[in-house]
Amino acid sequence: MVEGKRLKISTRRSEHCWFESSRVHMEIEYLEKFNELQDTHTFKGQQWFGKRGDLVEEYSWAVPNEEVLTYLAEFDKLVEIGAGDGYWASEINSAGGKVMPYDIKPSDEWTHVERKDVFCMDNEIFEKPILMVWPALNKSVATEVARRKPNHILYVGEQRGGCTAEDEFFDLLDEKYGLVAKIDLPSYVGIHDNFFHYVRKV
Repeated sequence: MVEGKRLKISTRRSEHCWFESSRVHMEIEYLEKFNELQDTHTFKGQQWFGKRGDLVEEYSWAVPNEEVLTYLAEFDKLVEIGAGDGYWASEINSAGGKVMPYDIKPSDEWTHVERKDVFCMDNEIFEKPILMVWPALNKSVATEVARRKPNHILYVGEQRGGCTAEDEFFDLLDEKYGLVAKIDLPSYVGIHDNFFHYVRKV
């Protein structure tokens, strides 16, 4: 596996620019509040019925860090499926990226999100790199994305057997895709989510 800090990707703004993490300091409000939670709350406070629930409702299921936002901002253009209220899209755009977010039940709390059902999307949408942040468990959204065969799947969630996506999705990844980068993300107690970049095999 090629580590993200030295990965060269043809879909980025410049094919001659290597990714370097931490080249620009970012202030990420969610990450700051997450770190405060780690410092001040017990295991109970990090469960869904504790402070964690409030943060997830306000921001997102997954906590972004500077490294993953910088990585995603290097792509020319991304499509986010299941963008919800647009939090991750907003953070990536603020980092200098360009994201087109879609959701079947969108909210424009953070940025404008287009209303679209993944099962009704035109194939041309999947010509772009596809980002999914915590696709719902056993809802087949992640599987449908993999079936459309985008060249790049940018996945934030747990691995097989976790609380995101479904076995069919991971079966397709194993068969059709190769993992080229992984970035560790801040995770709540008992959660094991990270960022994974998969590229379709030729």
